[in-house]
Amino acid sequence: MFADVPFDVKTRAGKIALSNEVVEDAEVDIVGEVKNQLQQLVDNTDNSQIMTLLTGSNFAKATATGVDDLKKVFNVTLDPALDKMFIVNQSGFNYLDTLKDSEGRYLLQPNPTAPSGFTLLGAPVALISDKVLANNSDGSFPVLCGDISQAVAVFRRNQVTAQWDKFDQFSQGLSVIVRNDYEVISKDAVINISLSAPAK
Repeated sequence: MFADVPFDVKTRAGKIALSNEVVEDAEVDIVGEVKNQLQQLVDNTDNSQIMTLLTGSNFAKATATGVDDLKKVFNVTLDPALDKMFIVNQSGFNYLDTLKDSEGRYLLQPNPTAPSGFTLLGAPVALISDKVLANNSDGSFPVLCGDISQAVAVFRRNQVTAQWDKFDQFSQGLSVIVRNDYEVISKDAVINISLSAPAK
């Protein structure tokens, strides 16, 4: 019922110094913008670490040359109790967006509750940049199918955002510091699929 998951929390930090002249003379809220960018840095770190785990050797791999193969992974390979979804990159999404069933209906169906606004086989589809989730070396599209919340855990111990004045340099500093770790918790919760067009 329970499994021990060892983790090793690391401290990661990003910081920047802004001169008071820049802060006072800028026509925009530069301090607020930097704070937003620091939070984006945290989000990017989370995404990068999680994607590294999902696309590495931790999870089973499968190949698919069409929707029937995707259906088999979705219906048979993965546990039906999982809260399944699809994660695809831009190129894979574009390919899926052009597929139709035998009656000419597009397989991606509009759904405002899904992250991308679409569902596939009744499951939400999340769209990731090609820069974050690149195509496979053989040109096939990476498709992650499964329950991400059951596959990977983020052990977050602390996140601190700080702002301070540097009186000796007439400037101020901003930083964000996080202490966390990312670990696989269930290797059966996700399948890493290589999707390619069927041979003609």
